[in-house]
Amino acid sequence: MAFAKAVKAYIDAVHITPKALSDTANIPLSTLSRYLSGERTPAANSDVPARLATAIATLSAGQLDEAQVAAELQHALSGSAADPKTFTLHFRTLVDELGISGNRLAHALGFDPSYISRIRSGARHPANMAQFSDRVARYVAHNCTSDAHIATLARLAGVGAQEIASVNAREQTVCAYLGSNAEPEAEPPAAAVPLARFLAALDAFDLNAFLEEIHFADIKVPTVPFQLPTTKSYTGIEEMKQAELDFLRAAVLARSTEDVIFYSDMPLEEMAQDKEFPKQVMKGVALLVRKGVTIRNIHDVYRPIDELFMGLEGWLPVYMVGGMESYYLPAPTNTAFLHFLRSAGTVALTGEAIAGDQGSGRYTLMKSAADVAYCRTRALQLLALAKPLIRVYQESQRNELEAALRHLHSTYGSNTISVGEGEFDTLQIRALPGRYVLLSKTNPPATDFLIEHPALVEALEHYEPTLF
Repeated sequence: MAFAKAVKAYIDAVHITPKALSDTANIPLSTLSRYLSGERTPAANSDVPARLATAIATLSAGQLDEAQVAAELQHALSGSAADPKTFTLHFRTLVDELGISGNRLAHALGFDPSYISRIRSGARHPANMAQFSDRVARYVAHNCTSDAHIATLARLAGVGAQEIASVNAREQTVCAYLGSNAEPEAEPPAAAVPLARFLAALDAFDLNAFLEEIHFADIKVPTVPFQLPTTKSYTGIEEMKQAELDFLRAAVLARSTEDVIFYSDMPLEEMAQDKEFPKQVMKGVALLVRKGVTIRNIHDVYRPIDELFMGLEGWLPVYMVGGMESYYLPAPTNTAFLHFLRSAGTVALTGEAIAGDQGSGRYTLMKSAADVAYCRTRALQLLALAKPLIRVYQESQRNELEAALRHLHSTYGSNTISVGEGEFDTLQIRALPGRYVLLSKTNPPATDFLIEHPALVEALEHYEPTLF
């Protein structure tokens, strides 16, 4: 809104009407009105600030210096931010008027189509508005190239079609139209609160107190047989949760101590609404860890980053206990078709759903040797494609951590920075910008989390304290 405020201030100072300014600057009054309301912002490479400056200086009868007015308007334009409501309006208008498929855009950007739909409706805002705008701009610049597309984009941005003939010009124009030069004014980025909560939870977490609270040392792995048919089907989200608990019970009661492999790209929002379900899952996971089973969790990092941090926070106790290894796939799966897979030594659980209709998904628990072996093969194939997401180093693994850091520093340099210094009691954060973040828990037992995934590194290295 900085640009709108600057133009309004000059209109008031010179005692002119918007109509007089639009006529003198040769800018349609309807376009100027949108500038003044903040509904529209000129493109970053537009000559609008210069034209307005010339008109304002002329209408001031020499009282104002044209060059100074132009500089101030250009500065205001570079700092203009689209607030959430304006961003939503511009994004929806851009998608609708250019006829952009939400599914195709989601696939190109690596998001769930339902996430794009929620942004379009205003139900939520991107975790990083600037980054999201840049990616949308790149998609538009390369895919909306017809004369009709360019004419529509020029009309929306208030520029001439000839000014956006090149790909770079279209990218800059879309970025400016979406307001990516600054962060939202009304609220912090959507990922800021989950990230702050994740770091606060990690800072406050005391492993010894947690183990004592849940009586981890006293947990007895049950031996009473858990009767389930060889195959059982479940439909919908509520039954999906029951399927997960049935899988955990079967895995705990089985004699096998093979690793358990988890993968899911299902949205987390609806699952997170049930406050009791995560506790029940953690109880089952604690029993597996107590039994000596290692859990290999393949995270879906192509979900909205706020959901990713929410998921990581939920698994925090298991990471600290040392019973989990975390991975991610280096490329997104088909975002239209959602997948769910749990594999243990003697039981497997698979599921599928269509994006946007998770409630109609179907899940199958299998105990026959052939089905379990088939799912195990698929799980191991996924694991072979995956990369480590978070490497957890216990105090006894200090030498391994130092070796990993030496390798990173010899490859990328050692100019690390401190993040959130003085804010946490038991947590230290150091980052090699663009390469890794090291989260170090200093209270016993000391534990270090080495993160190299680009999106997580970017979010963590730019972390700023957030009230929530």
